[in-house]
Amino acid sequence: MFAQRFSLPFSVFAAAAVTVATAVFAPLSADAATTVLLSGIQYDPPGTDVRTNAQLNNEFFTIRNTSSRPVNLSGFRVLDAANHLFVFPKGYVLAGRTTAIIRTGKNRNRAQTLYWNQSWYIWNNEGDTARFQTPAGKTIDTCTYKAVTGRYRVGC
Repeated sequence: MFAQRFSLPFSVFAAAAVTVATAVFAPLSADAATTVLLSGIQYDPPGTDVRTNAQLNNEFFTIRNTSSRPVNLSGFRVLDAANHLFVFPKGYVLAGRTTAIIRTGKNRNRAQTLYWNQSWYIWNNEGDTARFQTPAGKTIDTCTYKAVTGRYRVGC
């Protein structure tokens, strides 16, 4: 009888604790992904433009989650002016206050480094525009640059 008397309040407490934990640790929704912004593009890697995977991986763009909460970026995408398309993989979550680097070449994805798996350069040395979009195609952020002598990277 004693156990039954306190089982309902305990169940309510347990459910409340799970709800709070889920709210605190669950990734933010797509609507909240506006806290994720393009933060830079390395469009002209140092050295000669040779098509080695190592050199392709020296070309990249970065995104930054400015929120303290993780954001689920599954299906979000980045396009350049020629519509080369990078899609964030299913289940990809960017931790709060974290920058991720997306490299042009090939390798195995990690928590803060993703690979576009391309065999040629994406970002134009003369200038280009990156568009960060939701899975539905709504543009959240853009980053445009023009070539400047002696510069190979731009902050967005």
